[in-house]
Amino acid sequence: MNWKKTRIDRVASVNARIGWKALTASEYQSDGYVFLATPNIKPQSIDFENVNYIGEYRYEESPELKLRPGDVLLAKDGSTLGITNIVRELPRPATVNSSIAVLRAFEVEPRFLRYALASSATQNLIETIKGGMGVPHLFQWDIKRLPITIPSPGEQSRIADFLDAETAQIDRLVALRSSQMEVLGAHYQSYLSELAHELRSQYGSVKVRHVLQKIEQGWSPQCEDRSVKDGEWGVVKAGCVNGGIFDPSQHKALPSDTAPEVRYRLRPGDLLLSRASGSIDLIGSTAVLPDDLSAQLLLCDKVYRLRMDRTRMMPHFVAFMLRAIQVREAIKLGISGAEGMANNLPTAIITNLPLPNVPIMQQACIVDDLDNTWRTVQEAGQKLTEQLSVLSERRQTLITEAVTGEITI
Repeated sequence: MNWKKTRIDRVASVNARIGWKALTASEYQSDGYVFLATPNIKPQSIDFENVNYIGEYRYEESPELKLRPGDVLLAKDGSTLGITNIVRELPRPATVNSSIAVLRAFEVEPRFLRYALASSATQNLIETIKGGMGVPHLFQWDIKRLPITIPSPGEQSRIADFLDAETAQIDRLVALRSSQMEVLGAHYQSYLSELAHELRSQYGSVKVRHVLQKIEQGWSPQCEDRSVKDGEWGVVKAGCVNGGIFDPSQHKALPSDTAPEVRYRLRPGDLLLSRASGSIDLIGSTAVLPDDLSAQLLLCDKVYRLRMDRTRMMPHFVAFMLRAIQVREAIKLGISGAEGMANNLPTAIITNLPLPNVPIMQQACIVDDLDNTWRTVQEAGQKLTEQLSVLSERRQTLITEAVTGEITI
């Protein structure tokens, strides 16, 4: 195989904003020049729709970062570090923020460069050389020194054409499976919301505060970013209730020299509700702790624990009813938080949420029905997730084998 081994900076220029102060919210505009950030750089495409806009001054200050068709964009900061894609067309003038490197090919087919950067070999190398204090970071000098092996120009084009066609087909299947997952969730949400409406019509409503014994938020001391070991205490994270199922792995270990506030210990049957999050859609997420909970976990201050009057309301019934669309809308309207700050859900909003006033003896049957339906949805969702994982692996394998010459194109 007569392929040439070289470095990125010998086949492409690498440009990024170095030592550049991030923009404040007031510097963004309602329209203007597209200002791409790392969430816009996806493996399948570049998102030019959900973007921020800047004025002409900011756009003109870095001419080398004015995007052109054929530019390869590489996310070099944060959780998306290493994700790469190519600008195929520009719907309007655009530039990038300081978390994205722009690679402009001059001795290699741009599409081949994009796929070479996305290959497992390069991605694994990026993982080993990344730096940064707390936030993963890829320095410009490291990008320039990334190795690349390239075939003849004609073969580069054949490989790029092959991967364009094959990955497009895989991406279509991924989009289909993702759409099916969304439909599953929407169908269940609709079913649950219609049931909640029927129950309120039949039995009337009652405010949460009228069937609540106590609502409390926990404690968030300085913790170690690791899981607990035998005998240790942990403090749950805000995301422990995302998705409607309690995830005990979402916690941090309490340092051995910090005494636990045992009054916040979580116990089986506790009803938890997310109080604060960077995402509005996650605030108000609910889950009931399972009967087999054994870990010594403590409530954090970003999660509420609701102690219901169990002669009136089952925690599982309340958890389901708080997920109905009408209640979710009330939660979103009640969220507080200054711009740039975490969103919070005040207790007054929660205690005034409506619940169907169903007799306690009938709630168990409703919960069983909702549990069974939810389990069916989850199982279907799991199968779709597994299919998405297989497709992702297939996509990555194809790219890697093609750009390393392991398969003949």
